[in-house]
Amino acid sequence: MYLKLSQEEQDFVLQFLINSGSLKEMAKQMNNSYPTIRNKLDDIIEKINRLKEDENTAL
Repeated sequence: MYLKLSQEEQDFVLQFLINSGSLKEMAKQMNNSYPTIRNKLDDIIEKINRLKEDENTAL
């Protein structure tokens, strides 16, 4: 499922893990606001949930 994410989304997830899930730290490193980073994470979570649902219905 991870491979179905775009390269940008995969990079974001990697940075999320490297930063131990600290969105505040990611915002500093990426020179973005906390809400922007939070929205990106929410979008990725939503996409993963859709992919998971698609996999379940395909079975």
